[in-house]
Amino acid sequence: MTIPNIPQPPRRSWPYAVVAITVLAIQQGWAAQQVTTLAVSLLVLVALITSAGRGNE
Repeated sequence: MTIPNIPQPPRRSWPYAVVAITVLAIQQGWAAQQVTTLAVSLLVLVALITSAGRGNE
């Protein structure tokens, strides 16, 4: 008896990337406003990429 391959949902690694980049900016001594601007920019970029990817469905 064989077990069928069940497709797995795609793994989303973007949250880890956003957190890693934000933590790196903090460790490098960026000012709080710069870190906030960076984090917001990254999240907006992720939202745009995610919404563009859903256009094909």
